[in-house]
Amino acid sequence: MKLTQNQKLLIKEGILWTIYYNLTSMFLIAFALALGASNTIIGIAGALPYLAAILSQIPGAKLTELYSRIHINIVINTVSRLLWMPIVLIPIFFKSHPLLTLLIYYFLSQFAEWLSVPAWTSLAGDFVTAKYRGRYFARRNMLMGIFGMTASVLGAAYLDLFPKTDYTGFSTVFLVGILFGLWSAYLYSRMKEPEYKETKQYGLSDFFKIKGEFRKFVLVMIFFNFSYMLASPFFTVYMLKDIEISYTLLMLSFAVAGVSKILAHPHWGRVSDKIGDKPVAICSIFGTALVPFLFLFVTKNNIWLIFVTQMISGIVWAGVLLSSFNLLLDLSPHHRVIKAAKYQMLASLPLIIAPVVGGYIADNWVFLLSGIPLIFGVSFMLRATSAVLMFSIKEPRIKKKHQLREIMHEIFSIHPIHKTLYHRATEIKQLFKT
Repeated sequence: MKLTQNQKLLIKEGILWTIYYNLTSMFLIAFALALGASNTIIGIAGALPYLAAILSQIPGAKLTELYSRIHINIVINTVSRLLWMPIVLIPIFFKSHPLLTLLIYYFLSQFAEWLSVPAWTSLAGDFVTAKYRGRYFARRNMLMGIFGMTASVLGAAYLDLFPKTDYTGFSTVFLVGILFGLWSAYLYSRMKEPEYKETKQYGLSDFFKIKGEFRKFVLVMIFFNFSYMLASPFFTVYMLKDIEISYTLLMLSFAVAGVSKILAHPHWGRVSDKIGDKPVAICSIFGTALVPFLFLFVTKNNIWLIFVTQMISGIVWAGVLLSSFNLLLDLSPHHRVIKAAKYQMLASLPLIIAPVVGGYIADNWVFLLSGIPLIFGVSFMLRATSAVLMFSIKEPRIKKKHQLREIMHEIFSIHPIHKTLYHRATEIKQLFKT
């Protein structure tokens, strides 16, 4: 597949964005813990991006009716990066209310970030045809994984140079992340916007109407999002507070997940282009259930199990991210801006509720298990149920019927690696010359 200029820039923008994300949001929970946050506060912090997603999708979609999608991404993404500056300055100017300041400006940054998502999703759908969507976004996700993993490990190693009570490390890591985020926003100015075919003006009521297969998909993802987000913010808390690992070990465990995700992306891309996105979604969503289940057995005496679990996590989440995004595009061939807005708005509802519920359960409930292990157990059962619910959706992209045996063979077969590290390095070098 030969890439167009827009496709190359979209990959490069994704690489710079993931460096920004891994040097800012990735360390937010660790920073909140250093400031003295409780499990409930961590749950609230985990919910804020998704509250922002819900509140931003209607105005974000309406913006595409008024302005260029590329201009929306330039302006709004620049603002979202700059809103991290007050967080950088918390140790200097906001010592009296550090957690409140953190929550307020993190929410504002996330609101701005999500405000551009309808325009970005529409652009991505126009830039890449359905035929090559699996392989293209697998390549993009893989390269994002390489750079994001490297950034997070280097950031963690830098943080470990400072005492736990010294916030200088966090401020400088966040500042570097902001610079990469501003660079990613600038790249939109070099993209050429395709003809925008959406001409219909949407009313407020249009954002709450969903039907057909798209409705089924949204409902399944709502259930899955609650299932995984119930536990998701607390893996970091569990490793730092209960297992007491260092920042470097924490990020190395994330790096294992990152490497696994990088290696898995090409596989899932080929599989999804051959047998469809639904089988990939079912298998990978079920695989995510293994993550909280295995964490139930992690102790200070078997820290190695964290790395095994993170390897599995990287493999299955590569499949979830690719298949769910492709299903969103596949099930919205028309009116994609408003459908993307509906999806983000509705699927984000449980992402607000779940971490708050998880934090409350961890702090107050006992049922066979207690604390964070209790929410791991509940999340395990709900994630597995989500995979079963995915069977209700019809495969939209691949029309050929595949037998179960053929599907399982494709998913679990180890495909040869088609490119050496040298070829990947050359590809990245050429990408940054564009």
